[in-house]
Amino acid sequence: MTGMWVLLAAFAVAAVTGLVLRRRSGTVRVVDFPRVAPESEHLTAHLLEAGLADAGKTDLPPAPLILHFSASWCGPCVAVRELVDKLADELPSVRHIEVDVAEHPQLSSELRVLSLPTVLVYDADMRQRFRVAGTPSAADLRAVLLPLFDGGNAT
Repeated sequence: MTGMWVLLAAFAVAAVTGLVLRRRSGTVRVVDFPRVAPESEHLTAHLLEAGLADAGKTDLPPAPLILHFSASWCGPCVAVRELVDKLADELPSVRHIEVDVAEHPQLSSELRVLSLPTVLVYDADMRQRFRVAGTPSAADLRAVLLPLFDGGNAT
């Protein structure tokens, strides 16, 4: 009889944990960037080291950056890639870099990417401002990007 109660308690804890994780998935969270985000030079150095040189080009005008972590085996990453590509087309000033966690595990570790897909949004000064674990909605991602432009104007 005690074993049944233990099993029931374990099931209840698992159900609550699953509901909490499902609710948080895809939610845009504001990042406490002084604590979490690496300094601009540090992030740029990591991106250059990872072979993502376009992000570190100094001749590009400062603009928000979407850093999208994915993997070839990740199904939801395809939906996020399409969503971010569409947003990058709508907001041409936004830079978008997709990082494969299998090819760049050190960068993923440094930025504390624990699940896929993960989207990090940086402002023009390369400070991490928002983080999404899971698949964000287009409206949520657009809503956090627009204020990062001068006066909210993306063009």
